[in-house]
Amino acid sequence: MFGLGKVIRKTVLVLGAVAVAALARPYIVGVDVSWVLEDESLGAKYYDNGKQQDLFDILQNHGINFIRVRTFVNSCIGYAKNSYSGANSNVCWCDLEHTIALAKRIKAHNMGFFLDFHMSDTWASIGHQDVPASWAGKSNAEMGKLAYNHVKTTMDALMKAGLRPDMVQVGNEINSRVAGVSLSKTADFANIINSGVRAVRETDPSIKIVMQHGQPRPEKGFADWYNKIHANIDYDAICGSTYGTTNNGQDWRDMFGLVVKNKKAVLSCEYTGERTALVNSVFYEFGDLGWGTFVWEPTRYSKKPMFDRDGQKYTANARLRELRDIAKKYNATLPDWVQNGKAVKKYNVKTTVAYGGSIAQSIEGSEIAEGSKVTFTAVPQEGWEFVAWTGDNTGNGKEYTVASLDKDVNLGATFKFVGKDSLKYEAENGVFNKTVLESTHEGFSGKGYANLDNEEGSSVTLSVVAADEGDKDVKIVFANGSTANRPVSVAVNGKVQVESVDFESTGAWESWDSSVVTLRLPAGASAITIASLTKDGGPNIDRIEFVDKNAVVPVNPGDSAVGDSGTTVLQRIPVRSNTLRNGGRNFLVNGRSAGALKNRASRIRVYTK
Repeated sequence: MFGLGKVIRKTVLVLGAVAVAALARPYIVGVDVSWVLEDESLGAKYYDNGKQQDLFDILQNHGINFIRVRTFVNSCIGYAKNSYSGANSNVCWCDLEHTIALAKRIKAHNMGFFLDFHMSDTWASIGHQDVPASWAGKSNAEMGKLAYNHVKTTMDALMKAGLRPDMVQVGNEINSRVAGVSLSKTADFANIINSGVRAVRETDPSIKIVMQHGQPRPEKGFADWYNKIHANIDYDAICGSTYGTTNNGQDWRDMFGLVVKNKKAVLSCEYTGERTALVNSVFYEFGDLGWGTFVWEPTRYSKKPMFDRDGQKYTANARLRELRDIAKKYNATLPDWVQNGKAVKKYNVKTTVAYGGSIAQSIEGSEIAEGSKVTFTAVPQEGWEFVAWTGDNTGNGKEYTVASLDKDVNLGATFKFVGKDSLKYEAENGVFNKTVLESTHEGFSGKGYANLDNEEGSSVTLSVVAADEGDKDVKIVFANGSTANRPVSVAVNGKVQVESVDFESTGAWESWDSSVVTLRLPAGASAITIASLTKDGGPNIDRIEFVDKNAVVPVNPGDSAVGDSGTTVLQRIPVRSNTLRNGGRNFLVNGRSAGALKNRASRIRVYTK
């Protein structure tokens, strides 16, 4: 077997009559065999030297030390239904379950594991980058979150099973698009990919991130593509589909040379057996930054696969033996960063802010892998100013960086109010928990609204300032385009004061309504938290406002007129005090007319939805 040893040794390469001494170095001799489970389900058997063997045994005995595997967002409705291999289309091939099955076989053979996320329900390639069905119609911010969740769910499941990928590719042949998003919209394009990359980094920062171009040649725009990737994407290596060359590999040398100049690694993540010698010679020339190569589907792809096929009998041929000779020639060994499922130590990260701002992390989450570089940034809300850190750091710089995480982190931030007392607090200035800032649905004020995830506990926290201590009426402006009630709790400084407030459907996400709650606030700064109570999440929250007790609360559009002429139903809840000046209109409160109140000294409190 080749490719398993880590010992540096000398070998002698004979070139003509000249003997050349060469040191072994890490070099990947890899293949992509993502079709193997489908083929085996159809009865495929693999042979070498007349003996039937497990495919992975044959590959390993021919010097292959790394395996690439593809996975889709929802293959059940995409890739699998098309039955590209002829396998049962009712089976969700290349989903998480089958990825885990392949990863177990890879790790059992002590090979490197390269996971390729096609950010689509089916093939993603140069001209085919369909948006996943469940992502269609979503904003770019939402798509980024979905990309993160998809990658993180997969990574978490693999890590739990002890199947750590050593390299991860987010997007396949992303020449011009990813998940339907054009490279011309560079920020949106980068958001999708970086969201997936972030999920990998948070899982284990030592996992290598790879970006793939499907035609790494000058006339195919590789240089422009790479410049955009380098400027906007977090990555460790660039790979290419090196199927074609115009000048015996010089175009590959020129294009990947641009990457090496930036001290980034290069590799071929797809080529076919007839180009084995040329492709490997090119990438080996790049020295330590030339990581290696991957043959794409050597059992069955191209006119010259590495296995001869007779029905369901697959027999290793001379092209696979040529790959074995390459492994011998280069004394191929696995890179040191291949860990083969070794557990990654993680540290607890706790951040605390009472009010006035938030702490942003360059790597999100309450558990972060050892060795990670993490930057914490104090982010004041509008009208507030950062004062200082507390806990593990007591400085006053807005950024605090841990260069290499080696212990638990307990960090706080303090802020002071520097603005004017306000009656209105916009959601975009809040602290989000399982919540995203959006501006998709019109009718909001400010820059956007808080979309609370469809998950119990999703929340938005807004810092407010009260001139004096006492009960305050606080109006919450919301939209609920669903048909179900979405109740929330309301807390002040971490203590729930209103256990449940109903937010019934407003008919559409563009239709905004409001509900008033009474909160007891201390003088000065406080944090008001609105949190979902059910798995359906909360409504979209636009803002909160202090209600001016000396003015009638405005009637919202859509409140219906019923009963006496000119009468309006404001809310069917008990009136708690007389505080609203009657302006000469008749109000129906709890079904009773309040029109008899002609004395301007008489006041009632009216609560709207």
